[in-house]
Amino acid sequence: MIRGMAHHVGIYTRQSEQRASKSEASTETQWDDCVSGLPHWGLEPQHIERYEDLGISAFKDVDRPDYRRLLADAGAGRINVIVVHYMSRFSRRTAQETYDDLSPLLRNGVRLISVGEGREFHANNLFALFELLFKLQASHEESLNKSLAVRAAKDLEARLGGYTGKAPFGFTLVRETRRTDSGKPVSVKILTPDTEHEAPIVRRIAELADNWITENDPTGSVWKIARTLEKEGHKTRGQRMAKARGDARWDDKTVKRVLADPRIAGFDVESVYGTRKDGTRSTTVAEYRLVRRADGSPVQRYTPIIPAEQWYWIQGWLSDRHPGGNPHWDGKPSGLLSAMKLLFCECGATMTHGGSGFKKHYRCRRRAIKPGQHEGEVTIGAKGIEQHLARRIFAVMRAADDESALAVLAEAANRYAVQRERTVALEVTQERDRLLSERARLRRSREAHHADRERVMLKGGFVDDFARESWGETEQALAERMRSIDARIAEIGDSKAVGLPYEVWLTADTDPTGPGSWWDSADFQTKRAFFRLFFDRVSVSKARRWAGRGFPVETRVTIEWAGGVDLSDRPMVGVA
Repeated sequence: MIRGMAHHVGIYTRQSEQRASKSEASTETQWDDCVSGLPHWGLEPQHIERYEDLGISAFKDVDRPDYRRLLADAGAGRINVIVVHYMSRFSRRTAQETYDDLSPLLRNGVRLISVGEGREFHANNLFALFELLFKLQASHEESLNKSLAVRAAKDLEARLGGYTGKAPFGFTLVRETRRTDSGKPVSVKILTPDTEHEAPIVRRIAELADNWITENDPTGSVWKIARTLEKEGHKTRGQRMAKARGDARWDDKTVKRVLADPRIAGFDVESVYGTRKDGTRSTTVAEYRLVRRADGSPVQRYTPIIPAEQWYWIQGWLSDRHPGGNPHWDGKPSGLLSAMKLLFCECGATMTHGGSGFKKHYRCRRRAIKPGQHEGEVTIGAKGIEQHLARRIFAVMRAADDESALAVLAEAANRYAVQRERTVALEVTQERDRLLSERARLRRSREAHHADRERVMLKGGFVDDFARESWGETEQALAERMRSIDARIAEIGDSKAVGLPYEVWLTADTDPTGPGSWWDSADFQTKRAFFRLFFDRVSVSKARRWAGRGFPVETRVTIEWAGGVDLSDRPMVGVA
């Protein structure tokens, strides 16, 4: 606790975006100005404590760690003077919100000094308090108006085909002038392949993965791609731009993020954000999901860096591949749940497949015991857990009136569409796209033909028999070609349609996993793909003894369903 007249100063600096430059907004400039301004206020500090929030907004409702530490230290009496560069650095929230934080400190005699504005605020000066409130509210409203203006500008830019985010790796932003409906010119940023620097690296990454897939080489991995890029001298964006992450190296996560990004194939995406431990949405993008048309086909929005069919080909490799690096591994997982990063022990370790015949099982692969973890082995019968998981899925399919089950099925349908797109032959895809394009052209031709005929009739023009016959022949020819195209589209199928094939997987009033069922006849890879549609993670707890027997499989298995839906408290998803 501070006693007497000693000055213990806390200098608070903040910058919304981390920059290396010594701009007016930089925290280094703020610190220098605050320290040099102390004598003007008659302050000879016995101690100066630095508080700095870098890359954090004071307008948004986000955590500012050093701001909290500053208020805590002032409340505890460890500092009695708070110095800021400008009040806008201190807070951009409403006057009421900021005053609620400060009022206990001001009442206890803490001084608040703004060196840039040349003002001191304290509880004994009502005029200064009113001025403080006005400045706080003005800062908040300035940020609010700026936020609304930025949001409106981004919305307008997006409507005109512009890109409003940070360019993903492989791309750059090019300025282009476009016009609104009223003819007003607007400068927008267009996402364009960075042909000089990054796009060639993306193609090299795809080439390495493609070679391993083509050669059926199980040793390939994203980690090996990262090492190859470093060996060949390819620079990351941070290394090339020499910014805050100038020392950033290629790693497996970076390579996987580049390969998994649909934008490198030209597809439009929507961001899916992760979830913090407290359940709130994080600011980190967990995945990019394809934007689809009403018919389920993905929207092509950008100039692709690699062909779409190559991107789909690689996505299958990313999800199915073994971690690689072992030349003796034959690339064929022995269990349905092997090498999928899906099945885990209660301790968090991956479970591996082993045994033979009726003794096939999954076992915890943990090497060392850590505090709080189980002792001894954790194993579970392979047939039992595989059958149990399949039955859980079929039970969800039959619970069509449950909202949570429907959410799981919707996410599974989205994943199923992606799987289907990966397996469609390029020739079929091209033919379907050509037919759909020709069908649209024919529809426009029929509309134009009808419009021409109506225009002549409305004007009362003379129409002889020859013209009527010509109109009829044209209409008949267009209609016949349309029927021919529709028949061919139906024949090759719409592989981009979204929808789970319930009629194939389920048969009424029969055991969906019993003899003669789809599950019973499905091959190994089909069953693995089926599990991946519906599950994000499956955990197995250690077996306990009960009445001389082990606990049933269903009591040991915990499922994290697709899309993060919790179905643990719903009896309808029990074993069918």
